[in-house]
Amino acid sequence: MKFFLTALAFLLLLDARDAIPEPMVFDMIRPLSAKKGELEINTLVHAPFDAFNERTSQDPFGTGTSTYDHQSVEWAPEIEYALSDGFAVEFELPFEGTHLEAYKFGAQYTLGRPSDAYIHGLQFLYIPSATTTRTSAALLYLGGYRFNRSYSTLFMVGIKDDVLGSVKFQRTAVLANATFFKSFQSGVIIGFETNFSQQFTGSYAATMIPQVHYELTHAVELQAGYSLGVGTFAYEQALIFRGIYTF
Repeated sequence: MKFFLTALAFLLLLDARDAIPEPMVFDMIRPLSAKKGELEINTLVHAPFDAFNERTSQDPFGTGTSTYDHQSVEWAPEIEYALSDGFAVEFELPFEGTHLEAYKFGAQYTLGRPSDAYIHGLQFLYIPSATTTRTSAALLYLGGYRFNRSYSTLFMVGIKDDVLGSVKFQRTAVLANATFFKSFQSGVIIGFETNFSQQFTGSYAATMIPQVHYELTHAVELQAGYSLGVGTFAYEQALIFRGIYTF
């Protein structure tokens, strides 16, 4: 009996250290447990079908939130690479239709594991607009917790500011993401993602995104979800897809 309990505890310990799934829309730069040399190419497609926005100078629900909102299909190819264990970088090109909106640079550093079930880190994003002088930057704290083999959660909280090309403070916003996952042995993951931003001027935007991830192979993953977004000046329903290939 003692041997059985010891073996069970060992298996649970291994499981607790597995990579926690990533949110679909608020994309991470590889998992926090990334190993040196990992390479990922992916593309997000954001297709609104019921949208209203009073202030099209901002896009509260799209891939380029600090760019103009034309309420058309947005897509964002990106490449992510782990330079060392726990440290990864990314480069992304957010498009709306055929128009390049911005250049997105990111870096993510894993701080470590305070416990076997919890892992945390930092993420920095630098996003210059491709069409205006506006440049935004964001700094976030990331935390992931695995409850057991099936259930896990990941959250992000931080601040975003337009550091160039706009009136300071008026665009500063607090960002928050929380996603809960249920993993199945078949390679299917069901997630429920929430994103929230609150500008210091008072306006807000929030999205709720139920989603499904499916691993076709060890290298290929497909994701699909439905997004409901509400905000001070905007409303949107959208279908969202992501294709991922890892090396």
